[in-house]
Amino acid sequence: MFGFFFKLILLLFLATGSYLAFLSTNEFEIETSLESSERIYSIKNAEFLGSNQMGGLSYKVFSKKASTESGDDQIILEQVELKYYTDDLNNWRISSDKGEMYDDQSLLVLRGNVLIENNSALRPSIIETEYMEINPIKMTIATNKKVKITINNNTIEAYGFNAMLEENQIKFRASNVPSSMQ
Repeated sequence: MFGFFFKLILLLFLATGSYLAFLSTNEFEIETSLESSERIYSIKNAEFLGSNQMGGLSYKVFSKKASTESGDDQIILEQVELKYYTDDLNNWRISSDKGEMYDDQSLLVLRGNVLIENNSALRPSIIETEYMEINPIKMTIATNKKVKITINNNTIEAYGFNAMLEENQIKFRASNVPSSMQ
């Protein structure tokens, strides 16, 4: 009788172990199939062009590498450069190490060594920071990080500012009080 109960307990133990092993194997296969269904698309030397209301070229975003996941509205960019094609007073060029662009192209977020240059002969200027949000269509930029602005060999350092590049207008905050400089 003791042998019968021992064999029954051993059989139940083995059956439970097999069932648990079966469940854990299926969970692993389900996770693997989910991971394999996600696709990442990337392209080297990508260009995104924007036009003005007349249909002419307004700006170009260039990236050494652009990638996105299927179903994602965000494009991850590496070694980014944004160049505006407007007029001689607004010869703006923006570059950074990394960035993100969203499907509607109304928001470009740049990170790491962000450098903004206006190479015009009349009003040369340089803006340096580590983070910048840009609306390339409206030519507006903003940050809440430390920024260094050099205009006509005069340097200003601040935390956070907004700028309208087309109008060459900068608004920055000093002690949480908005001020303006043109």
